[in-house]
Amino acid sequence: MTTKTKVEKTKALYDDMHHWILRGQYLRGAKLPTEAELSQRYTLSRSAVREVTARLKAEGLIVSRQGAGLFVATRPTTALDAPSFIDSRQDLDALFDFRLLIETESAALAARRQTPGDIERIEQKAQALCALFRKEQQGTQEDFDFHLQIAKTSGNKFLLSSLLALQTGVIFGARFNQPKSERDRLLHSRQVAQEHAAIVTALHHRDEVSAREAMKRHIEASRLRIRV
Repeated sequence: MTTKTKVEKTKALYDDMHHWILRGQYLRGAKLPTEAELSQRYTLSRSAVREVTARLKAEGLIVSRQGAGLFVATRPTTALDAPSFIDSRQDLDALFDFRLLIETESAALAARRQTPGDIERIEQKAQALCALFRKEQQGTQEDFDFHLQIAKTSGNKFLLSSLLALQTGVIFGARFNQPKSERDRLLHSRQVAQEHAAIVTALHHRDEVSAREAMKRHIEASRLRIRV
């Protein structure tokens, strides 16, 4: 194997693993192919495979478990994930401002780059949240997973990493939006479901402008619901 061939194959493995994760082929916590399988598939030495996986670990995308293998990371390890990240209502407003910046463009890119499989996965996330609503449960993690799947579909690792870094803050902020009555709960679940449906429709039609606007309306509506 020449140096050039090894470099090319190593890059192909790195790019493919990035693609698997960012496009949702392997979701959070999913087990990845073993080192031996990757070595055989890409005709690379074990040490070359380890170089790639070490880089992905450093980027916070994968983790290894003793005796179990490689897995997609369930969450990043970043300073933004600290519990002290959200200390005030002003922090929540700043969080929504940042979400508007990254998630509207994430939705637009997802509309441009989506595949039928991507749309199916996004719809599954939306349906999982609606199922919890019907059980009178909040589903804050499932709500975040819907947004995360859109970020994965964007194919932009920086947008995805940025949203992942906000996970603790987003879920913490949702606690301020607990419906106080049966009527409020029904209204809340109906509004969120409709907003998600509008986003999915825009993505399905590859309408970047509508996807961006639908996501903007959803995030602004979420901000207003928390303020009430």
